[in-house]
Amino acid sequence: MAGTYLLEVNLCLAVAILLYRTAFQGLTFFAANRLYLLFAMVFSMVIPALKLPLLPGQWEAPSGVAMRFIPEHAWPEVIAGHASQWHLPDFSYILWIIYGCITVWHLYKLFADMLTALQLIRKYPSRKLGTVRLVLINDEIPASSFFNYIFINQKLCDSESLRTCLAHELVHCRQAHTGDWLLIRFLSACCWFNPLMRFWREAITINHEFIADEQAARQAGRFRYTNLLLNLSSSTQISTLHYFSYYGQIKSRIVMLHQTPSRAVNRLRFLVTVPVAALMLFLFACERPAGEASSISEYLNKDLVGMWENMNRMTINDNDGKTPRDFPERSGDVQVCLSRLELRADGHFEMQDATNTHKLTGTWQSNSAGNEVQLFCNNEKSGTSVIALQLEEDGNGAMEAWQYYAADDKLSAGRVFYEYRKL
Repeated sequence: MAGTYLLEVNLCLAVAILLYRTAFQGLTFFAANRLYLLFAMVFSMVIPALKLPLLPGQWEAPSGVAMRFIPEHAWPEVIAGHASQWHLPDFSYILWIIYGCITVWHLYKLFADMLTALQLIRKYPSRKLGTVRLVLINDEIPASSFFNYIFINQKLCDSESLRTCLAHELVHCRQAHTGDWLLIRFLSACCWFNPLMRFWREAITINHEFIADEQAARQAGRFRYTNLLLNLSSSTQISTLHYFSYYGQIKSRIVMLHQTPSRAVNRLRFLVTVPVAALMLFLFACERPAGEASSISEYLNKDLVGMWENMNRMTINDNDGKTPRDFPERSGDVQVCLSRLELRADGHFEMQDATNTHKLTGTWQSNSAGNEVQLFCNNEKSGTSVIALQLEEDGNGAMEAWQYYAADDKLSAGRVFYEYRKL
């Protein structure tokens, strides 16, 4: 479900950026910080899309952590039985339309920024400088870079400032910082409603500048480089470019330039990412064994929703030398299905016998393939019992089901075969 995936992505992003600001932001391990930020972005997008079995061989259903926040359970099916709630799907569609329009607007601004950078490349002359191209511009923007293009003010030519700016921007180009920035811009466009995305953009940008400052300052000298930052600071920006000097970050960059390098033992802080990643993997990717009772947030195969009629029932006992089973089952054992079975979209079911008033109710759930169903029957005397069915399509709109009984000390193993058709 798109809504569930989107919410889980944002929950992962929120945990990752809060961990970064708490544990890693003040460290001088800039390359490690960049690696963490990139891994966290990719991890947050991939993990909610995975569905990993928690315990092999057990009945599994999606964990649905986000469903506790947004119950995204097949509104159309529920509404079909409750005419007074027709406004719900309309409201859902309106929310999706609003989300889509705002997302498209943010993506348009990203595309416009990229187009502006391309226009600067075409507008001004350039010359090759190793693996990059140097674009000589006027006063429109400060020294900056975009992929393998470096934009340098023509007034800086043949000066010491030019060499320092080039050293800084070459770091951005060689380490492909523009790719990181475009990724976070794309995520910000899709997750515009998340207030923590501002912290992500700040973290990515300032980390890139720390990396480039560190290497450029080695060539120019720390204090001379600091003076250059102050002299060239500017608040003008095109948001897709990496700028040599952006006024809003100058203070942080100067402080980090003169900060004592972090002790090597502080690298151990990154070990905290292991249990945090494992926890998010467990919450958002692992499937868990289902309990006895299903809820409205459990996975339900919508093709199975409806009224089914049991046209035939045949019992088969294994020839294992034990006492053959009698059906319906003896007292205390799992019951067989009744003649009519209604699977509802809200996760409940009801079975009735056409020949008498006998009825069974409870909850149901299915696996992702829709070929296994479990019925959790409510029984005041014996508690909840389970009917597990293996389903097969016969190609004619009908359905075949097998209910299996394992052998015990006295009774043989057995199966009940049903032929269902949808009413």
